[in-house]
Amino acid sequence: MHILFILKDFKAGGGVERVQQRLSEQFLRDGRRVSFFVINADMPDTPGVQCFNGGGRGFAGMLKSVVMLRRLVHREGVTHLISAKEQANLCTWFATLGSACNVIYSRHATLDCSEQKTGPSSLRLLYSLYLCGSGKVVTVSTALRQTLVDLLPWGRQRIRYCPNAVVTEQLFHASRAPRPQGLPDHYWLSVGRLVEPKGFHLLLDAYATALRSAVLPDLVIVGDGPLLDTLTTQAERLGIARRVHFTGFLGNPYPLLRQARLFILSSLQEGMPTVLIEALALGTPVLACDCETGPRELLDNGRLGQLVKANDVPALADGMLRSLTAHPAPAPSEKRLTDTLRPYTSQYAAQAYYQVWNQ
Repeated sequence: MHILFILKDFKAGGGVERVQQRLSEQFLRDGRRVSFFVINADMPDTPGVQCFNGGGRGFAGMLKSVVMLRRLVHREGVTHLISAKEQANLCTWFATLGSACNVIYSRHATLDCSEQKTGPSSLRLLYSLYLCGSGKVVTVSTALRQTLVDLLPWGRQRIRYCPNAVVTEQLFHASRAPRPQGLPDHYWLSVGRLVEPKGFHLLLDAYATALRSAVLPDLVIVGDGPLLDTLTTQAERLGIARRVHFTGFLGNPYPLLRQARLFILSSLQEGMPTVLIEALALGTPVLACDCETGPRELLDNGRLGQLVKANDVPALADGMLRSLTAHPAPAPSEKRLTDTLRPYTSQYAAQAYYQVWNQ
C-alpha cells in the first residue's frame, strides 16, 4: 500500500496540515509507504515521508499539478490517496480519472466557511463530481457528514465520517516542554490563525465586558494571521492591551495549553476544532462557542466543557464569568473523557480510513 496525501499548501501550525501529518505518521508505523504531494508552498518534515512539489499557484499551476500528479501516481505505484481542501480535491479528481486508485476527498470545514472562495452551490457541484467517480468523501465530524448527506442524499453511502488524528504520544511529550518566557503564570488561552472565522474580535469584546465585572486572569492569544494589527488596535481601544498577550505563531503551543486555567474557543465556524481536542486531552478546562459543527459533538452537548451561543459577545462574557465560580460543574469522569478521546487517537483514525477504503 502506497498512500499519497495531496494538499494545496502546507502552512506551519495549520490544523488540517497537523492532523494529516499525524495520520501519515501512524500509517508509517503501520508499515505503509507514505508520500505527500503539495501543490505549492512548504513541505512536511516527517522522517520517512517522501515529498513531491506540485505546479505552484494560479490556474496554470493547477493544470501543471494535475499532469504532475497523474504521472506521479503511475510512476510511484500509488494505490491510495487522501486529498484535503478543494483545490487539492479537484486536482486529485482530474489526476485520477480512469485510475484504479482508492481515493478519499476530505472536507474539514463547514460548507459556508467565509474563508473559502467557493460558495455552497459550487461545493454541491464539486462534491457531486467527486461522488460520480469511484472515490469517497470523508468529513471530520458527524454533523458535517449530515450536512453533506442532506445536500447530496443520493451519495449517502459514500459520504463517511473519519475522526481527526489528534491524540498522540508526541502531543503529551511536547506539552511537557518549558513554557515561553515573558508570559503571566495564571492565564486564559486561545489558539488559532488570526482570521475572522476564529472570532478573536468577539473574544476581545467579551473579555473586556467580563473584566468590568470581575478580576480575570490575563488572556494569551497564540497565532498569527492577517488580523494581528486589527486585533492589537482593538485591544488598545478597549483598554485591555496590558492584559492581552499576542505571542504570534508558536511551533509548540502545548506547554501553554496544558497549563492554562481555561482554553477558550471563540470560533464562528469549525469543522472539528483540533485544538479543542488537544485541550481536553491535556486536561485543560474549556469554554467553547457552539458553532454549527464540532464543539457540541466533541463536548457531549456540554457535559465535557462549557458551551455558549456562537457569535454572541454577552453569552461569551457570561461564560467567562461562570468559569470563575466557586462551584463549577464537576469534572468529567476519566472513563467518559477516555471514551470521548479514543476516536481521535492516531491509531483509531488510521483504522477508520482503512475501513473506508475497504468498503
